[in-house]
Amino acid sequence: MSYVLVDSLFRRKFNNLSSAITNRLWLNAHTNYECDVLLTFPARIDDYVIIWFLEQLLQLAPDIRISIKYHFTTGVYGFYLTFTYERLLKGAHDIQLEKPIKQEFGGGYKIFIFDELEFYEGVENEDKFFTSQERQSIVRHLLFSIRIIHKHEINGIKFKVDQSLIQRGLEKKLIRQVLPLHNKEILSHLRETWVWPRKCFFTRQPIEDIRQYFGVKIALYFCWIRYSF
Repeated sequence: MSYVLVDSLFRRKFNNLSSAITNRLWLNAHTNYECDVLLTFPARIDDYVIIWFLEQLLQLAPDIRISIKYHFTTGVYGFYLTFTYERLLKGAHDIQLEKPIKQEFGGGYKIFIFDELEFYEGVENEDKFFTSQERQSIVRHLLFSIRIIHKHEINGIKFKVDQSLIQRGLEKKLIRQVLPLHNKEILSHLRETWVWPRKCFFTRQPIEDIRQYFGVKIALYFCWIRYSF
């Protein structure tokens, strides 16, 4: 993909944005909730640096999915990122994530093995198999695992073969930060059914919803809290 083509795509996309987003939090922007991690760049950074990182991500990680947004009031670009489900499954294998086994295969929990994925409970449902926290951990691992395969120099910063693209970008201030994204619809539901109503302290907590979003450890903690009072 040439610089000219990518630059043209950028300008067509951003020229259609008519309203400025307030400088409150990046995470308050309207996003595609299938994305799991937000990568932001320093304010007013040169466009060709953004284009270069976009090219590298697309070339070095073909399974990546990127939604690009721009904050007019801050002059900051953001990449909303995730990966294909198959790549997420392989990432779960890489980080040795523990997942539940189907009852017909003995139940319990086991470190996820990609070649044995049919043994894991719920693996067929790509929207529910991983919690939000698990997806974010996997995506972050995959991002930092993206390695440079050819020497480059951008803005006077050298990228050597086998260096982590993201880690190098952060170290040299070409990337500002990498943040987890939160699904506002789910958080709103939990806030209404779990956090805000005081009477809910004495009623059954939505443990399964908590587990799905925050993970098993957090859910177990609130199970313990429930039976400790």
